[in-house]
Amino acid sequence: MPARMRGGGVHSGRERCRRRQGPLPGKSVFERKRTMENKKKKRYGIVAALLLLVLAAGVGTYAWLTATQSLENVFTVGSFGPTENKPDPTDPEKPDPSKPNTGKAYLFETKWVDDSKIVPGATADKNPNVGIKKGSDDAYVFIYVKNAMVKEGTDPADTPYFTLHNNWKPVDGEVSTSADGKYLSGLFMYAKGATSGPAVLGAKSAAADVYTGELFSKVMFPSTLKGSMVADAPKMTVSAYIFGADQKGEEATPAANAVAQAKDWANGLK
Repeated sequence: MPARMRGGGVHSGRERCRRRQGPLPGKSVFERKRTMENKKKKRYGIVAALLLLVLAAGVGTYAWLTATQSLENVFTVGSFGPTENKPDPTDPEKPDPSKPNTGKAYLFETKWVDDSKIVPGATADKNPNVGIKKGSDDAYVFIYVKNAMVKEGTDPADTPYFTLHNNWKPVDGEVSTSADGKYLSGLFMYAKGATSGPAVLGAKSAAADVYTGELFSKVMFPSTLKGSMVADAPKMTVSAYIFGADQKGEEATPAANAVAQAKDWANGLK
């Protein structure tokens, strides 16, 4: 069996022949080595350029989501007072005694982080919840979500969306969804235990402050969302409408009146 040893041992016939013939014609050993090094440098340069291109594409998909919800985003019709505490993030229908409602707000987002990053395929915490003080009028509660996170004309499939929690329902004809039924924006009503129409948030005889529970808990960013689709100042604005449950108006029921009034209010926010 042919073998090759490092010292003065056995060599193959091919190596003995090459040694007799001398160096191969063409480039010298030094020139061939320099050519190989140049090729390696080019290859590394191409890889580095591709990595930079990928990083640049990734940076283009990042933006910052800002929130504008505040006390000014709440409209009330009736006699209502703000809760003493913010809702408990782990049990959002109950107060959190450790978090006083110093801003005297009705609309809360206890998990929201301002300037949350928009990253395709990821989520951002956003958990709108409405509360009113015990002894206030019983109320119908509505939340309007205005989604201005992407540029006009962006496909709904590429638009950030959210999933409703059980205490809430969409108001018929007043919401926008993607083709597969994901909620993008619109008017929603507190409807805990209701088969149709809104439910009453009972505060007048309550022993403690009352909360609707969260409309949703996260905003989801589709993996297909691109930086070129994101608005210059992306926002998802949440506003609340609290309407006294004893007001029938010209409608057949107080619930029907509340829905009609909420629609008029929401139309002014679009």
